[in-house]
Amino acid sequence: MTITARQRFARGTAVVTGAAAGIGKGLAQRLGEFGMFVVVADIDSARAAEVAAGIVEADGRAEGFGVDVADAAQVEVLAATVFERHGSVELLINNAGIESAGLLWEIDPQRWQRVMQINVDGVFHCVKSFVPRMLDAGTAACIANLSSVGGINTVAVQSPYIVSKFAVQAITECLHQDLSIVGAPIQVSAVVPHSIRSEIFLAAQREAPTANPTANAVFAAMQRDNVEKGLDPLDAAAHMLEQIARGDFWIFSDDEMCAAATTRRGRQLLDLDPPSNPRDMLARMGVPLPEGSS
Repeated sequence: MTITARQRFARGTAVVTGAAAGIGKGLAQRLGEFGMFVVVADIDSARAAEVAAGIVEADGRAEGFGVDVADAAQVEVLAATVFERHGSVELLINNAGIESAGLLWEIDPQRWQRVMQINVDGVFHCVKSFVPRMLDAGTAACIANLSSVGGINTVAVQSPYIVSKFAVQAITECLHQDLSIVGAPIQVSAVVPHSIRSEIFLAAQREAPTANPTANAVFAAMQRDNVEKGLDPLDAAAHMLEQIARGDFWIFSDDEMCAAATTRRGRQLLDLDPPSNPRDMLARMGVPLPEGSS
């Protein structure tokens, strides 16, 4: 009999990073609804506390925790505190991530480093701090890392994010293999969201503005499409948690769109094709070509 998310996640402790907004918030809220104690971890401690309070108000159990996943020492404190208070972690969702726009050679080095520190190093730091404790606890558990369709197919004018999500995908596959070697009772899942409503594009433009007009136009179009066509975070969370609950490795937010992305990547590698023509993407988005291009 297939186990449901409501059954599998009815008890135990879940830690969700980047859980103060977007899909992280949706996942935290659903897990609280199912019955898990949810540690709402986010760099914005005030918003994390608000999300946790909302879960409690809805008859769930949760606490907010301020943490910058780019800081290994802070992640270690998070893990130590959670295990001291709860004894085990049955679900770790490494969701924290940021975006950035621009042509690769125009990306500010500090912004590049910050994207990698949060999106990639943050996952490593959580694995480094949580997995040994999860192994010592010996209980069945799951680690789900948020990659992206951008971790399957490359996209123009957002290279830091794309590179980071390819890396997260690789980390997740390697973690799956390493845990298999030691026979750990820990499931690993690669979460591949498509478009889920969030503030990620607005935050990128606010925190790391680019002077490149094409990159700005692409991000404006992506934000528009995210608002108009993006999935509701709670709905997407429910769909993805069902797949995690039944033990899947590949977790999709939109089965059709995400399967299409993996199929495109597979065909590209089989046929040894170059990356897709970005002009096609610009045309679909209604973004004009840069001046002087033909």
